[in-house]
Amino acid sequence: MPIPPRPLTFICPRCAWQKTTVPLSDALEVGRDLYVQCPKCKHEPLEGRLATQAEILKAKLVSFF
Repeated sequence: MPIPPRPLTFICPRCAWQKTTVPLSDALEVGRDLYVQCPKCKHEPLEGRLATQAEILKAKLVSFF
């Protein structure tokens, strides 16, 4: 049975871009569930951490609307 990974927040240390992802399955897609480089300034590597409850709620609301 597939178990989705925990929600993560990716942060760019150069331009302060950030994105919280809430994967729906264990099949991750780069640019949707996982970020390797900043889409704004192309900086690598990004910082990653577990998302807070507020960030998870915001990401779910954004994807809903």
